[in-house]
Amino acid sequence: METVTLQTESFLFESSDGQFRRIPFYELSIDEWIIFENGEPKYLLDFNRRTKPLVQDLSVELNNGVQLEESVQKLGRFLGRDWTTNHNIGGAEIPNSQQTETVTVTYLDNLSDLFMDVYFVATNTIDLNILLDEDKFIKAFVTDVDEQGFEAVYAENQDDFIRMLTLIFKQPITLTELISNNDREVYDLTNLRQPCITFDELELKYEQWIEESKRENSMNQYGMIMSAVTYINNSVDKQYLIVITERRKHW
Repeated sequence: METVTLQTESFLFESSDGQFRRIPFYELSIDEWIIFENGEPKYLLDFNRRTKPLVQDLSVELNNGVQLEESVQKLGRFLGRDWTTNHNIGGAEIPNSQQTETVTVTYLDNLSDLFMDVYFVATNTIDLNILLDEDKFIKAFVTDVDEQGFEAVYAENQDDFIRMLTLIFKQPITLTELISNNDREVYDLTNLRQPCITFDELELKYEQWIEESKRENSMNQYGMIMSAVTYINNSVDKQYLIVITERRKHW
């Protein structure tokens, strides 16, 4: 992801708890917003970058009357992150207390480096053309009653994907790629699916996985892993277990 270094200023503020220094980013235009993650400046959302996929998505939300803060928080929850546009500086600014600062943040332009769709697919036949084509894939595994559907989860990136597979299959993961294109990568997990993590084991390992993956600890995360494990266990009669990853640019 593209980063930018901002030359800015911090100021002293005073509250009932005493003085503290914060960066309010006064120099930004009305089209530029800092996204704070866990209270720290992390991303720059610049609506002047109109051709960028995520900028387009958020612009549509604004045009539909949704407040930017609401959209940013919702997007953060979607990604399992704590996001806000509010610097939450609770105090009075002390005059003439400015201090030059340099802050490096990342442009928030698309989701491809933050989000990866992951599809577990149990099947008796491997048709690579179907697995690579979204429309053919949906037709084959959603509308075809002979197949057993698929289970969708998500990962942040390839490392997070491997970390999730390691949790589910209880062993170091070396992926076998069957095929890929600009949108999708297809891997064969058939030799890994047994033994799969049990729900009792998941209870013991879950907190460690959350900490290592830096995901938000929520029932959505726990439910996602449980659903994947349930699907895999219920599909042992299928000859193959495939996983497809797809990087998403738009929300």
